Amino acid sequence: MLRHVYEMWATFDRKFDIIFWPTIDLLIFGLLSIHVQKLSTQANLSGAIIGGLILWTLVYSVQRDISVSLLEDAWSRNLYNLFSTPLKAGEMLIGVMLLSIGKAIITVSFVTLLAWGLFGFKLFSVGPLIFFFIFNIFIFGWAFGCLTVSLIFRFGSKLQIFAWSLIALLYPISGVFYPLSILPGPLVSIAKILPLSYIFEGLREAIIIGKIPPASDLFIIMILNSIYLMLGIWAFMAGFRNAKNRGWFIHPS
Repeated sequence: MLRHVYEMWATFDRKFDIIFWPTIDLLIFGLLSIHVQKLSTQANLSGAIIGGLILWTLVYSVQRDISVSLLEDAWSRNLYNLFSTPLKAGEMLIGVMLLSIGKAIITVSFVTLLAWGLFGFKLFSVGPLIFFFIFNIFIFGWAFGCLTVSLIFRFGSKLQIFAWSLIALLYPISGVFYPLSILPGPLVSIAKILPLSYIFEGLREAIIIGKIPPASDLFIIMILNSIYLMLGIWAFMAGFRNAKNRGWFIHPS
């Protein structure tokens, strides 16, 4: 983790990435939400859009940091150096998880303050519920990031585009900006097995009508996240063993 912190501190592009794209997204969707608000009579619809955007930024950042940290070592041919030390796969995974927490806190804090300053939106106005949502977004982001890394371990750097794009498959069906009820039937069934859909639905209702999600929904979020995290870690370790047996750490491709 410390090694990644040094790299981030010493290079402009890594620091730039933490702030730039979330800021651009916030400005685009923030302005769009203000326009939509003027066309709609539903109270605080713009706040629901901005809140969804901020939490989706967190989802994307957490899973990306898990997978991109591996790719950076593969690109620089540094994996061989790392695993010539007593470093264990579990220690590597914990390190990038801790790193993702620090980077995500910086990103979300910045865009939350920007949303408050530019649009008057207060993410934490929904109360303690927001901390439950953020915690579970970290869990899902880690699980999805582990799954992405396992695919890169198994099939090589030719799948490196997955580090940025695979999570986008969930973007349209997670209810980030609109209720799940508008999705076609088959997609609703898929959305119901994603903890993200319950998180974004709950956030939207809390912002627009001040309704707290039922305890059953919160329980489903925790159960689904527990399952996905266990599957993600298992996939990561299985992919790691496969890459090690193929000698991929010496010649990543």
